[in-house]
Amino acid sequence: MTGSIKEKAREVKDKTYETAQQAKEKAAQTAQEAREKTAETAESAKQKAQEGKENSKGVMQQTGEKVMQMAESAKDTVKQTLGIGGPGEDEDTYARKDETEDPAGYKHTTIYKETKY
Repeated sequence: MTGSIKEKAREVKDKTYETAQQAKEKAAQTAQEAREKTAETAESAKQKAQEGKENSKGVMQQTGEKVMQMAESAKDTVKQTLGIGGPGEDEDTYARKDETEDPAGYKHTTIYKETKY
């Protein structure tokens, strides 16, 4: 009888050990899956942050280019108004300025753009 009790105790001990090993393996597997998922999520967040950075960089660059174009356009408009050159001014056009003075002593300048024929 003692042999039978010892054998049953050994079986219970072995079964308990197997169950503990399975639980340990399952826990290790779950932990590994969690680490992989965390790494994937972190990588995805990093990529989205990089894309956002690139998009805002592109927007800032476009805004800067638009401001530069507006400044260039304003400069050209002032040059044309004053008759000192700028886009649109070529060999076929010239500017003529007429300055007049009214009875109150104020000077008036009129700029004519004319096409040569």
